[in-house]
Amino acid sequence: MAAARARPRRAPGSGLPAVLARTVLPRRSHLNKEHVLIHQIHHGERILNDVESALCTAIRAYSSGDPVTAHRAAEQARALDPNSELARLLSVITADGDAASVYDSPAAFRAFIRGGGNIGLYEATSAALRELYRRHRPQRLLDIGTGDGLALLPALTEHLPTVGVVEPSTALLAETTAELTRRGIPHLAWPCTAQDFTATHTQSWDLVQSTFALQSLPEADKIRVLRWIAAHTDRFVLVEFDVPEVASVWEPAWFRDCLARLERGLREYGDDRDLVGAGFILPVILGKFGTAAPTNYELAIDDWEALLREAGFAGITTRWLAEYWWRPAFLVEAVTGAG
Repeated sequence: MAAARARPRRAPGSGLPAVLARTVLPRRSHLNKEHVLIHQIHHGERILNDVESALCTAIRAYSSGDPVTAHRAAEQARALDPNSELARLLSVITADGDAASVYDSPAAFRAFIRGGGNIGLYEATSAALRELYRRHRPQRLLDIGTGDGLALLPALTEHLPTVGVVEPSTALLAETTAELTRRGIPHLAWPCTAQDFTATHTQSWDLVQSTFALQSLPEADKIRVLRWIAAHTDRFVLVEFDVPEVASVWEPAWFRDCLARLERGLREYGDDRDLVGAGFILPVILGKFGTAAPTNYELAIDDWEALLREAGFAGITTRWLAEYWWRPAFLVEAVTGAG
């Protein structure tokens, strides 16, 4: 579990006008005029004149370490559009100076993954895995980044191989292994990262799979892990989102699309919206705009295919799996020359 960061102190010249001058205006070439139009109000304060501009300023300020200005801009966005869930939750997470780190709230992660569009997404994923097990009948199955088994466990119905599970969260891993034990499925478990596991593990597996987990690896680690997989199995199944590369997250069209997707994703949750939004969705997405290392490194499916070929897989087939508010999910099946 990541440690909570100390609340940053507000530095001189960190108010909304100063941040606009320091961060928004010098990057005007990357933004359209909607991001920089401002006007004077009482007491010399400035307010952005549309929700998109206010949200842009809030996220810029937050990513540059100024939560006070971020909160003021989020409040302005709320005033401009009281129905914006994104503006409301940005105001919530910046009210006390910081947002939680991803996975700081296990309850938020569990509510996220078991609600909204994830219900259909994981049903489709488990059904696809179940069909693969039926078709290939692996005797030894390895799941890298299994979490609490939400994709894996429902797929283990007709065919029951020996299962290996790799998961750095001991709490999530314990839930998976407890259910495997309850069902009488023989299994091995490793409470470590994919990087640490592949650095030392030498056994081979009939099928290796990873669902929505390898996106958390930087590219250099991705290729190292994929090379290990190619050397230790004939068949690998990857499920990931198709996230096209963008030159800058501040590019106006991409930023506008991101706001719309976030709004849609947050509204998929009812009573758990604040828990899920403030505890998981926004910390993940805000990581894309921050100056610190992001929490995930998503790729386009074409780029995943290129990495698999570089890692040594000879045959690659890709199919659409499910729609999702962030990006569509695809299943990629890769085999070595012996597969």
